[in-house]
Amino acid sequence: MVFDFSSPNIAKPFHVGHLRSTIIGNVLANLHEHLGYRVTRINYLGDWGTQFGMLHVGVQILGITDEQMRNQPIESLYSAYVAANNAAKTDAMITEKARESFTRLETGADKEMARQWQHYRKYTVDELEKIYARLGVRFDQYDWESQYSQRHIGNVLDHLQKCKLLLDESDGKKVVDVDGKRVPVLKSDGSSLYLTRDIAAILDRYHRYNFDRMYYVVENGQADHFNSLFKTTAALTTDIPLERMVHVKFGRIHGMSTRSGKVVFLRDVLDEAQNIMLEKQLKSATTKVDLSSSSSDYKTVADVLGVSAVIINDLKLRRQRDYDFDWQKVLQVNGDTGIKLQYTHCRLHSLLQNLKNIDITSCKVDVTELSEPEAQDLLNEIARFEQALWWSKQQLEACILVNHLFALCNSTSRALKRLNIKNEICARKQQNRLLLFNAAKRNLNTGMRILGLRPLEHM
Repeated sequence: MVFDFSSPNIAKPFHVGHLRSTIIGNVLANLHEHLGYRVTRINYLGDWGTQFGMLHVGVQILGITDEQMRNQPIESLYSAYVAANNAAKTDAMITEKARESFTRLETGADKEMARQWQHYRKYTVDELEKIYARLGVRFDQYDWESQYSQRHIGNVLDHLQKCKLLLDESDGKKVVDVDGKRVPVLKSDGSSLYLTRDIAAILDRYHRYNFDRMYYVVENGQADHFNSLFKTTAALTTDIPLERMVHVKFGRIHGMSTRSGKVVFLRDVLDEAQNIMLEKQLKSATTKVDLSSSSSDYKTVADVLGVSAVIINDLKLRRQRDYDFDWQKVLQVNGDTGIKLQYTHCRLHSLLQNLKNIDITSCKVDVTELSEPEAQDLLNEIARFEQALWWSKQQLEACILVNHLFALCNSTSRALKRLNIKNEICARKQQNRLLLFNAAKRNLNTGMRILGLRPLEHM
């Protein structure tokens, strides 16, 4: 199974619009891996086209140094892109300079620019990986749009021609027919389009990975593009039939910003979540970490809680729904949130630590010792875990797993109130109750990790 997700364009900021692709793609890849599939996670970064000539011009306009680029690559590239585009509004030569710069890059005529471009790409990946680490996301492969050069495009066009799929337009464009629509694959000036490069990428990935399925986790708005991509590819080769290529669609987030109201980079949203959680910890009487110490432990906990809240706020909904982002709802301590999952995991960890003197290593569950309705209810939730994972995978819906974990937390909370262990006289009852809560913690921990969360032991 190959998953293509996140895939930001390095000429534009890694903003909250990439959040959904990143965390939905991550959980679906994790689910498949947990269920025994061989999984490859690909991040396909946009780094090609005239806009990258614009970047080069913008760097010159602002005089951005290599050190500035290394320290703040995403912000620096974005500033350069904005500066060049603003300058182009009053100076037509800027766009021409950008085209010339990109042509030199594409043909390899400017070795210094090519070297600089490699550095920009490396700095960007280094910065992205810090954000991905906070989100519990990893990739097996970083691919670049620029990998699919004129040679690859030429092979695709030759193949389309041989299969009699390539049609000529009167203005010089080359098109393919998809469901009665004429979809361009080559501009009239001979330059390639996304569709051509994406066909080249599929053929290359099939050669590299021999995939059974390839999933593209991309928003609803790209449905027509993927319909054209999949149908054209399937017409090109019998090796990759339509059912091997899947567009995992999702809706949009509305109104995501910091409290100051600006639309922001994703890193700023995660920092905002951490700061709000720090404020809540300072005000909470139940906080277990030492907020007065010089240790960064409490900041780490706040970051994990904030990120958990942002991730679960998204994943608890069906992926094709649009939703409005509301800081108050996302970071509330009560209700079905990421905070609830972390809080329940901490409670279970604390219980098991406090009672580790009770030996359960050689004990087997005896359900007759778990006759209370709360114990039976929790047993049922524990037994449903694998089914929840399977249905999440089948429907490509993380919300099925998330809602199961909420139900597990609710059952755990009721059982913790009713099933006393410390003061229970019967040793068999003690052991069975401890086994029950141990199993609940194991399932919750596994489920949270599949969702990309880092389970806390105290908060």
